[in-house]
Amino acid sequence: MAVGPGRFGQTFYLVFAGPTDRAGARHQATDAHLAYLAEIEASGHLFLAGPTVDDAGQSTGGGFFVLRAANRTEAEAIAARDPYATGGFRTFRVQPW
Repeated sequence: MAVGPGRFGQTFYLVFAGPTDRAGARHQATDAHLAYLAEIEASGHLFLAGPTVDDAGQSTGGGFFVLRAANRTEAEAIAARDPYATGGFRTFRVQPW
């Protein structure tokens, strides 16, 4: 089955952002990370984002994004520019949705 527009007439890209062994120090990049999210939201790329939490509601160090992008390559480039990724605090995997 080919990837194509879903119910909203477009393909979204899920970004699974996993914590690295440096995730505990991500506070160093939090302001830049939040500014980047605001930037990609303003550009129309960010649909939804948030941290992943455990059953007690505590951050796991990871996160999840839903992006609008022309293709997977663009979505991966957007995810790669996140300061949490560039700082080595998170890895990411992009999945068309």
